[in-house]
Amino acid sequence: MSRYLIFIGLLFVGLIGCDTTDNAPKETDAETVVEDTPQMVRLDSLTKLLDKTPNSANLLNERAKVFLEVNEVNFALADVGRALLIDSTKATYYLTISDVYFRLNKSEQCKKALEKAHAIQPDYIEPLYRLAQFELYLGNHQKSINYANEMLRIDAQDDRPFMIKGLCFKELGDTAMAIHNYLEATTENPDNYDAFVELGVLHWAKKNKLAEQYLKSALDIRPDGMDALYALGMQYQQSDKLNDALETYTHILELDSTYSTAYYNMGYIQYQYLQLYDEALKNFDKAVKVDPKYVQAVYMRGLCYEAKGDVAKAKREYSYAVQLNPNYGKAAAGLNRLVSKEPKK
Repeated sequence: MSRYLIFIGLLFVGLIGCDTTDNAPKETDAETVVEDTPQMVRLDSLTKLLDKTPNSANLLNERAKVFLEVNEVNFALADVGRALLIDSTKATYYLTISDVYFRLNKSEQCKKALEKAHAIQPDYIEPLYRLAQFELYLGNHQKSINYANEMLRIDAQDDRPFMIKGLCFKELGDTAMAIHNYLEATTENPDNYDAFVELGVLHWAKKNKLAEQYLKSALDIRPDGMDALYALGMQYQQSDKLNDALETYTHILELDSTYSTAYYNMGYIQYQYLQLYDEALKNFDKAVKVDPKYVQAVYMRGLCYEAKGDVAKAKREYSYAVQLNPNYGKAAAGLNRLVSKEPKK
């Protein structure tokens, strides 16, 4: 399942001198660039503009962001570094350079850059949002919650801090508070797909019937949402709504034929509940074709062959599963079970 909080890159640039000459950038410089054009066209357009105004910090910052999009991290660093040499008073430049240093795995610089951006512009929510994500990433839940609360003091209708707090409380094991915050997120943003998915998963874990309602609400927002579809399929499966589960997994595979766990779950239902061993084998075969190291699917093929009375093939599958994972006890037990039944010579 995808998490709502996508951890955004961060970094630090120390205090850099501010150039306040006549070449200081105008905030409207970058507006001449069409944001929806392909990245290389945007780079070309920005470069031509910079040829005319080489000391435009705003244009340098914009080009740095495009360089990041095309994974040219060193060029991005050079541009945003120049931008900060020209003007070190813009919080947005520190956010850009934070993205660069995140790509370079320099976490301390990331955090310091965000703190600098926040110090420059205390009412700017984005540095707080990234700091909250940063602390969550490090497992510092209370610090993350504190930053989220600061965000809410600036804008009480922003759904993002509720998502952060929801995930913090979820990781802390406080399901009630997690649910409370996810519900707040949906109140502020009724189209918050990820909040509905989280609510569905948390209620599913509690065996609460509201799980289905929340997951369907997520799918109303994003009909092809894979994490919502998979969670709904699992909810149906564990609620013994087997036909609904099979239909949901089938729909997942119509959207993505490489979704190996959907094949596996279909096979498991057919084996465990319906005793349709041949149909189950087909799905386990497909799961292994997508993921040749899917040891659980290999083991389930062994169970299917054993149920069909084909001992030789069952032994082959159990042996292969043990080969893939020598610590997979179920496969080893299956192999020992069959060997113990062989007539002694």
